[in-house]
Amino acid sequence: MNALPMPIISLVMPCFNRGYDLLKVLQAYEQQDIQESFNLIAVDDASTDETYSLLTSYRPKRFNLIVERMDINSGPATARNRGIQLANTPLIVFVGDDIIPSTSFIRKHIEKQKHHPESGVAILGKIAWPKDMPVNTLMKHIDGIGAEQFSYYYLKDGQEYDFRHFYTSNISLKRDLLNRIDKWFDTDFQYAAFEDVELAYRLEQNGLKIIYDAAALAFHYHYHNIWTFSTRQYQSGLMACLLVKKHPEISNLIKGKNWLTKTILRGAIGVPWIYSKVCADVLEQAVLHRLSEFEWNGHAMLDSLYLDVLNYFYQKGLVFGTFDESCLAKRIHGVYMMRLYHAIFTRLRN
Repeated sequence: MNALPMPIISLVMPCFNRGYDLLKVLQAYEQQDIQESFNLIAVDDASTDETYSLLTSYRPKRFNLIVERMDINSGPATARNRGIQLANTPLIVFVGDDIIPSTSFIRKHIEKQKHHPESGVAILGKIAWPKDMPVNTLMKHIDGIGAEQFSYYYLKDGQEYDFRHFYTSNISLKRDLLNRIDKWFDTDFQYAAFEDVELAYRLEQNGLKIIYDAAALAFHYHYHNIWTFSTRQYQSGLMACLLVKKHPEISNLIKGKNWLTKTILRGAIGVPWIYSKVCADVLEQAVLHRLSEFEWNGHAMLDSLYLDVLNYFYQKGLVFGTFDESCLAKRIHGVYMMRLYHAIFTRLRN
C-alpha cells in the first residue's frame, strides 16, 4: 500500500476552558472540502474544565489531531509557540478555539498561498459572526464601524495590509518566514492582546506582507456584552503600553498613545479631583449598567456611545500601563472618568 502524502498545512489552536463547545469546532474540521490530510495542533493551556479530556478522547476521521497540554496557564503566546514547535509542515494557520471554519476554509488558504508563493506572504482570512448565534448591538459595533475587535468592516478583498492586521484567529503563513526570527510570540504579553501585532511587526521587518482574502471564511463563536468587552479593552490598553515599551518607534501607529500625551499637555491632571477608587468604580458601573440597557435595543447615538465608552476603558489601560498605580495615573483616570460620566448621561437625557 502506498504511503499517504505528508500534510502540507498545520493549524495551531491554543485552547483554554472551551469544553462546552469545542466539539463543534472539531466537527467543523471534519467537514473540510479537501481530500488532503492536514494537522490540527491543539495546545491546552492548563484548562480547568473538560477541554483536555475532550481533545484526547476525540478520534478524527479527516485530519491528524495532535494534542499537547501546558502544565500551567501561560496565555496564548506560550501555547502558540508550542504549537509552532510541533508543526512540521510548510504552511501554518493560526486559529482560535472559538473559531468555526467554513467548509472551504483550508482549501482557500492553500489556494491563496500557492497563488502567492513568496515566503513572506501571509493570508488573512475573514471572520464573521455565525448566523446561528444571537448578535447584540455591542457585537455588531465592535466588528462594524467601531472596529475595536477586527477591522474587516474597512478591509478590501485582495488588498495588502500592515502588521496591525495579523489576526491570529484566521491567518496563514509559511514556516520559512517564522524561521527567519529567533523568537516567536513574546510571552511577556500577559493578556491576549497585541502579542500577535508584536510578532507581526518583527516579521514585517523580515519580509512579511499580509493579503486579505475574504473567501477564507470562519465564524467567531464568542459572545460579548458591554461588561466582557470593556474588560478586554482595558487589557488591550495595558498590552498596548507593553508593545510601545518594546518598540517605541511605532508609538505613533498604536491607537491612543497620542491621546495620552495630549491629555497630559491639556492639563487634565490640573482639574480639582480627589481620586477615589470606590467613586471611579461606581461611575464606571453606572455607565455600563446604562449602556447594557441597549444591548438588544437600538439607539440613534449607540455607535458613538460605544466608541466613547470602549475608548475610555482602552485608555484607562494606557494610563495604568504607563504610570502604574501612581498618583498621576489615578488623577488622570479620575478626571477622565468624571468627564465621560457627565458626557454619557447628558447625551442620553437629551
